[in-house]
Amino acid sequence: MAEWPAIATQNCGTRTARLQAYERGAHRRVWEVDMVRRPRRPNELVALSMVGLCTLTACTSKDPSSTPTSPATSSAPTPTPTVDPSVARAVQSAIGAYNGYIRYWAIASQAADPNNADLARYVADPLLSLTRHNIQRLRDNGQVQLGAQTATIMSTQADLDAAQPSVTIHACLDYSALKLVYKSNSSPVPNSAIKTPKVSSIATVWRYQTGQWLVSKAESATDPC
Repeated sequence: MAEWPAIATQNCGTRTARLQAYERGAHRRVWEVDMVRRPRRPNELVALSMVGLCTLTACTSKDPSSTPTSPATSSAPTPTPTVDPSVARAVQSAIGAYNGYIRYWAIASQAADPNNADLARYVADPLLSLTRHNIQRLRDNGQVQLGAQTATIMSTQADLDAAQPSVTIHACLDYSALKLVYKSNSSPVPNSAIKTPKVSSIATVWRYQTGQWLVSKAESATDPC
C-alpha cells in the first residue's frame, strides 16, 4: 500500500499528459476547419489571382527568340544588256571581211601579185585599188614580202541605220615578222626595216546592196598599239 500513491501519481500524470495532447490536437483541427470555412482576405485573393495569372501566361506566351523571322530577301541581279542579233551578225560579217583582207594582203605581197583574185572577195575601192598599187610597186622593183602581218581587233562599232551601213574596226597591226627581200636572190632590201612594227589602225567595212561586207578604207590611228 505504501507504493500505491506513487503508482497513482504516475497514472495521474499520464492521464494529464494525454488530456493536454488531446486538447492540442482538437485545437489544431478546429483551426484547420476555420481556415477552410472562413472567407479569404483581400490580400490572399490578390496573391492567388497573381499566381493563376502567371500560370496562364506561362502556358500561352511564346518565347520571342523562337518566333520565326521573315526570310531575308535578295535583290534580283541586274540583267546584262543584250546585243541586237542584227548588230551581232553585222559585226561578225565585218570582222570576217577584215580578217580576209589582212590574210590575202599578205599572200599577194609574198608573191608580188597585185591581181590576186581573193583580194576582191574582201576588199572594195578605194582600199582595193590602193592595196593593188602597193603590191604592183613590189613587183616592179623585183621585191617580195617575207612573213605576214597580223591584226588584233581592239573594238568595233556598228552603224546600221546609215545610208551605207557600216562597221568600224579598231585594230593593232603587227609587222614584226615582216621584211622585204629581192625575189631573185632573197637578199634583204636595203633600208627596208620597219621602224614601227606595231601601229594602230582604223578600218571601215561597208555592207553593199548585194549583202556582202567589204573593207573599203583603212588608215593609221594616232593612239598607241
